[in-house]
Amino acid sequence: MSAPSSAPRVLVLTHSLSPVDGVGVYGANILRYLAPLCGGIEVLLGRKHRGLAPELPREGLTVLPVLPSDHFPFLSLPKLAWLLLTSLPMLVRAARRADVVHSFSDYPLGWVATLVGWLAGRPVLVSCHGTYAVTPTRMPVHRRLIHWMYARADRVLLGAHYAMGKLNEVASPRAAEVVPYGCVPSDYDARAARGERPGVPTPYLLTVGEVKQRKGHHTSLPAFLEAWRQRPDMHYAIVGRFVDDDPYYLALQAQVQAAGAQQHVHFLGNVSQERKVALMRGCQAFMLTPNTSDEGGFEAFGLVYLEAGAAGRPILGVRQSGAEDAVLEGRNGSLCDAGDVAGLAQAVGRLFSEPGLADEQGAAGRAIAEERTWEAAARRVFALYQELRAPPGVLGER
Repeated sequence: MSAPSSAPRVLVLTHSLSPVDGVGVYGANILRYLAPLCGGIEVLLGRKHRGLAPELPREGLTVLPVLPSDHFPFLSLPKLAWLLLTSLPMLVRAARRADVVHSFSDYPLGWVATLVGWLAGRPVLVSCHGTYAVTPTRMPVHRRLIHWMYARADRVLLGAHYAMGKLNEVASPRAAEVVPYGCVPSDYDARAARGERPGVPTPYLLTVGEVKQRKGHHTSLPAFLEAWRQRPDMHYAIVGRFVDDDPYYLALQAQVQAAGAQQHVHFLGNVSQERKVALMRGCQAFMLTPNTSDEGGFEAFGLVYLEAGAAGRPILGVRQSGAEDAVLEGRNGSLCDAGDVAGLAQAVGRLFSEPGLADEQGAAGRAIAEERTWEAAARRVFALYQELRAPPGVLGER
């Protein structure tokens, strides 16, 4: 069913619609349910994007890879100036074709969207996801730009209360709201694997996350190794991009070799969506133990927690991270203090030795996932679109 002619038209700016990163997963799934509600969505994307997620809708959506930079979170000030010089007129014209401007990425692309909306006289929403909503406030020039963004944007959306708390420590957004991240539970049913197999010996523990400090592999790997020493039939599958000569990755490999666990720890790199589903459904438990990196990066939520729950598996995480928004202690998994290797190892061992408990917590995770859907998130975003495009005076002076 097509949207009514009065439905809002939307301009979206984003650096990713790819299934291999969090911003891309957010954007693709929000668009999946927004497109049928809106009167047309035009997405301006980086020219060198990392591919398009297969779930993007085919109708009601136009994706144009026209922006001169592909990875906005690392956009330097000279490159930001070049973006404005080469693209600002085009962006303002696109904004004037829309009723609402929405950046799916935080800073600096959210700042670009706010500037464009201000110049075009259109309301602006900025979806923030964590690290790049906070860390730029530590740099003098970027601090001024990001605070201007928060003062001007009509809505700042965050996917988790943990991220909201981190943002409120450094800034005062004009109008911030938590619109919880979601999932599509059916995307993690058996048929979604399309016959793909995990390709890892059982029983196994699973982590999904790029191999870097912020994801906390330096905590999860030692926890697995400690549990493995008590139960040597266990395996550990780690999904996520890694770089062969990266010191962080090499340090993890050194731990594996020192423990003699080379045949039990499997760095799989990026995998297809089908294999990710198969791995999630087949694991005994899912674990991700993020921390604040040396550069200040943090895990605002971690969509993979919800996805693992949708696949019916229990979840292990750490406090003082986005896991607190996803894990309900004792119901769909458990939380330990950050860096508590012994406590995590004990929790892993319990889920491997008590399969009934793992299945019970996995079933609870599925029930939670069925309540936290992308469709619900999209409907809230659509309601904000309608509210913001109301006649002047309804919201007060912009």
